[in-house]
Amino acid sequence: MPRLRLLAIGSVVAVMSGLPAAQQLPPRGPWFGLALPPGLADPHQPVADVAAARPAPPRVPPGEEKHKDLAGEAIGKDLEAIVGFSKASRAAGEKAWGRITGFPAAAATHQWVARQFTDAGLKSVSVQSYDSTAPTWNPKSWEVRLVGDAAYGAGSRDVVLESAFPTSGSQLSAGVLTAPLVYVGTTTDAALPDASVHGKVAVQHLKPAAGAFSERTRTTERARALATRGAVAVLNVIEQGGNMHVRDFSNCGVPCFNVGTADGLFLETALARAKDLRVSIDLKTEMLPALKGNNTVGIVPGRRADEAVIVNAHADGWFDAAGDNGDGLAVLVALARHFAKPENQTERTLVFVASGGHHGPGMNGPGNFVRMNPEIGSKTVLVLNLEHIAQLYFRIEPWRVEGAEQPMGFGISNEAPYIAAVAKRGMERYGFNLRPTFSSSIAGDLGGYAPLNVPRVQAIHSGPMYHTSGDVLETISVPGLERAARFYAYFVADVAQASRRDLQP
Repeated sequence: MPRLRLLAIGSVVAVMSGLPAAQQLPPRGPWFGLALPPGLADPHQPVADVAAARPAPPRVPPGEEKHKDLAGEAIGKDLEAIVGFSKASRAAGEKAWGRITGFPAAAATHQWVARQFTDAGLKSVSVQSYDSTAPTWNPKSWEVRLVGDAAYGAGSRDVVLESAFPTSGSQLSAGVLTAPLVYVGTTTDAALPDASVHGKVAVQHLKPAAGAFSERTRTTERARALATRGAVAVLNVIEQGGNMHVRDFSNCGVPCFNVGTADGLFLETALARAKDLRVSIDLKTEMLPALKGNNTVGIVPGRRADEAVIVNAHADGWFDAAGDNGDGLAVLVALARHFAKPENQTERTLVFVASGGHHGPGMNGPGNFVRMNPEIGSKTVLVLNLEHIAQLYFRIEPWRVEGAEQPMGFGISNEAPYIAAVAKRGMERYGFNLRPTFSSSIAGDLGGYAPLNVPRVQAIHSGPMYHTSGDVLETISVPGLERAARFYAYFVADVAQASRRDLQP
C-alpha cells in the first residue's frame, strides 16, 4: 500500500480561513474539482507503508537460544490467531468490531487462551465470568453524508465520509439529523471563535502529538462547550495518517464523530469553498445492560506456594487491536509456556491472567479478579501488566514508520529502586525500547489491582495507532515481540525470587 501523505495543519488552517467571496474560483467539475476521499479501504491493512520498516534482530544472550517459546516468529503466530478473532467479529457484520468484552469475539479469545494455558501444562486453568455493573453503549449503524449540490459543480453528488466513527455515548433520538456545517478552528486555539453554531454541526480539527489519547480532555471539553452554545453535533477531524476509524473521546454532550485525515481534508476544503455546506447524520445505538465479562486464569506453581506474582494482559480490544492489546496477550501466552517448563520454575508461584473489560464500562477485569480470588490476592507480592509492547515506531512529522518499536514509558507504582534496577538491566540485555527515565505512572489495567497494596509494574505506549482501525497485524514488530518476551521472562524470573523488602522497601 503506498505511503499516505499527512496533511500539514498549517495548510488546513489556511484553507479554512477561506477567500473573500469575490475571489473564490467558480466550480470546475464536481465538488469544485476536488479529488473525492478514498474511503476506508481495507481496515485490516496498514494505513502507511510498513514494508521498509525493518527492526533490528532481537538480542539473544548465549545460552538463551534454547528458549524457543520466546521466539518472535512463534509469538507472531499466536498474535495472528488473536487478531483473527477481531476479524471474525467484523466478518459477522459488527460495524464496531473487535474483541469487545461481552461480545462473541472476546469470549472466543478467552476460550483460546484457556486452551493454550491447558496445553502448556498450567494448573487450575479457568475462565471466570462476572457481570457488568453499568450498561454498555453500542453503535449498531451510522453514516455521515455531505449533501451534494449542483452549485458546487455539475455532478456534485452526496459524499459519505466512510472513516467517520461515533464517539462513546453519542445518540440520535429522532431519525436522521440534517444541518449546516460550521468550522470552529483547532483544539489548540485559545478560545472558540465568535461564529454562530446554534443549530449547526461544528467541525473542529485536532492534531495529536502521539495518539488521540493525548487529546481526550481538550477535545471533549471543547465539544461540550460547542454543545452548550447550541451545536447539534460535532465532527472531530483527526490529523494522523490515512483514513482510519478512531475510537476515542466520549460523552461530548451531542452526537460526536471522529473523522479520518483524508476525509477531513476533503470536508474542510469543501467547507471553505461552500459556505452553505450541509451534512446528514444517521446513528442507531443501543444500551446493553446485562453483558458478562471474562478473566482467564492459569497458575504455574513455584517452589513455594505462599507467595505469588501476577502477570496480567487484557484480552479485549477495539478493531483488530494487534497492539492494544494483541501483542501483550501473545507475550503473556509465551511466558506461560516458558515458565510452565520444569527447568524454568521460579521461586514464587506465577499467576497468569488474561483480563477482560479494559474497554468496557463496569466490567473491569482486574478489579473483578481481585474480588473473586481473595486467596491469590493475599499471597501476591507484585503485579506485572503487559500492554502495548511491540508496535512499530510511527512518527508524526513527517508521517513515517521507522524500523524500531514505539518507545515505552516504564512505570513502577512504588518506584522501588530494586525493581527499577532489574528493568534497566533487562533493557540493556535485550534492547527493549524503554524510555530511560522511569516513573510511578501505571495508567490502565493496573488500577484494578490497587486493593492488593503491592508494587504494580508495566511498560506501555499510546502511539498514533492506539484505538484506531490502523492497529493491524502488520504494524507489530516481530523482533519486538521477542525483545518483549525475553525482557519480561528475565524480569519475572528475578522479581519472583527477590526479597519482599527489595520489592517494597
